[in-house]
Amino acid sequence: MSNKELFKIAQDAAYDAGSFLRDLKSSEKKIYSEEGKDIKLEIDRLTEERIKSSLSKTCLPILGEEFGGEEVADGKTIWVIDPLDGTSNYFRNLDQCCVSIALLNGMQGEISVIYNFNTNEMFCALRGHGAYLNDEKICVSDVSERSKGYLTTGFPSSKSIDPDQEFLSFLEEWRKVRMFGSAAISCAYVASGKCDFYSETGVYLWDFAAGLCLISEAGGITKYQKYDDSRYFVEFSNGLL
Repeated sequence: MSNKELFKIAQDAAYDAGSFLRDLKSSEKKIYSEEGKDIKLEIDRLTEERIKSSLSKTCLPILGEEFGGEEVADGKTIWVIDPLDGTSNYFRNLDQCCVSIALLNGMQGEISVIYNFNTNEMFCALRGHGAYLNDEKICVSDVSERSKGYLTTGFPSSKSIDPDQEFLSFLEEWRKVRMFGSAAISCAYVASGKCDFYSETGVYLWDFAAGLCLISEAGGITKYQKYDDSRYFVEFSNGLL
């Protein structure tokens, strides 16, 4: 399959999963796990299975938040999915949650799809073809000073990562600080110029994978490094900050 064909499959999978989540948003939400400040719902698992079924026709390996899967490696093309990024928001009927699907070749983003099913906003990108919000092309902001910039970040949900004074001083550099509770939404907002800089410690690959191609195609810069064996520190920006 060509990347354009894979792109369409990813979009369709996101729409299907988003419709499923939207239809059940007012239903009872069953919690199956609570760790630290984080929760997981049974619908996370059901949605991941739904996305995996949609992507199975591509015959490519899949790494998902709920059930794991194959690992990312150099030269390997793999789907990385977060079926419901912003689970805690979904649980409380807040709109900052989405379906996140990325196609990576090693750590290079080939395809990004971030679908906020609450607002029917699909942020998507195919490497070499630009970034879009629904059918409208998007680009990062031109803000070049932190004192005028909007930072999006998050407090770690893990007890093993404590915000320190350096982090609090970093927050003071910005005009506004926003915490949406969804890494993928934060990436989408940087790509579309709604925010200027996204920084967070302790996120997993599936949290930010869909931001890699999206922000790059929108003209921004993505930087990341391993924090420990499975988590990352990320800084995604408009490239001017």
